[in-house]
Amino acid sequence: MDHLELFLVSAIVTILVVRIFLELTGYPQVGGSVLHIAHVLWGGLLMAVGIIILFTLLGKKAEAFGTLVGGIGFGLFIDEVGKFVTNDNDYFFQASVAIMYVVFVFLYLISRWILTSEKYSETEYLVNSINEMRELPIGMATEDERRLILFYLSECGSSDPLAAKLNELVADTATSTAGRPGPFLRFRKRLFDGYRGIVARRWFVPVVKAFFIIQFIGSLGMVLTLLLDPGTMLTQLEAFSFSDWAILASTVVSAFFIALGVLNLRRSRLEAFRMFERSVLVQILVGQLFLFYKDEFSAIPGFIFYLLLLLALRFIIQRERSDMITAAIAPEVQAK
Repeated sequence: MDHLELFLVSAIVTILVVRIFLELTGYPQVGGSVLHIAHVLWGGLLMAVGIIILFTLLGKKAEAFGTLVGGIGFGLFIDEVGKFVTNDNDYFFQASVAIMYVVFVFLYLISRWILTSEKYSETEYLVNSINEMRELPIGMATEDERRLILFYLSECGSSDPLAAKLNELVADTATSTAGRPGPFLRFRKRLFDGYRGIVARRWFVPVVKAFFIIQFIGSLGMVLTLLLDPGTMLTQLEAFSFSDWAILASTVVSAFFIALGVLNLRRSRLEAFRMFERSVLVQILVGQLFLFYKDEFSAIPGFIFYLLLLLALRFIIQRERSDMITAAIAPEVQAK
């Protein structure tokens, strides 16, 4: 997931940088009056360079660098998608940003599903532990990486002689601060640590509850306003495009999940926050998609807001689940 995040972030940042640069410079052409060397070609070149780095060099730094180069290349490549889905090679095709959005969301979801959908076998844990040992011979492994290797080996079962030997070897191996994570991972860790600190504050959960309750009241008020004024409602609905209908439908479905969450707040906070999470997912996967289609890059602030809200909800759900497990095992611990 670290490499996937680096790939997607570098691709998205590249798209934004290219669009801003072209806007500020008046869309210059590389190649003169006869030739036009589109940046999709540079993207293909960088993706090729990234692939070559990944299969010719060893080590985590090489993997990270190859992923970064490939992500930049992919961003340059997909930024010109409008030229290749339209007859007139329209770089400014309105649906281009929506297509990019779908591609990035699909890549993230399918990769996450592959990595988390099934439990790893003992053989897979063993292979992953050996793969993580690449930094040990050159003294570049961190203490966190050593603990991760030991965890993998502990999941291999006590009957595996190779796992037992490797466990002894790794346990006696010294680590080095020279193997500290790269700039991207350090920045991400600081960001997530600060975010977790905010989520853990006592006032945060009530604020999230209040936000969803207010959002539900606002959605309900909008529907009631339309129903109480049929003339206005018919006039507005007649002017609706398909994307408007999709955004309206996502708002209604999102409000439905919020209502379920509000109703569950007293009975089960965990279930309530799961409903809130589904509400946000509907907005991200449906509502934001069509907002990107309508408003292109102006929809980015809303997307960032919902993404941060989704991360906050997942932190809260994780904490609620942990509290439930602690409460469930407490009587057993007291009995012992």
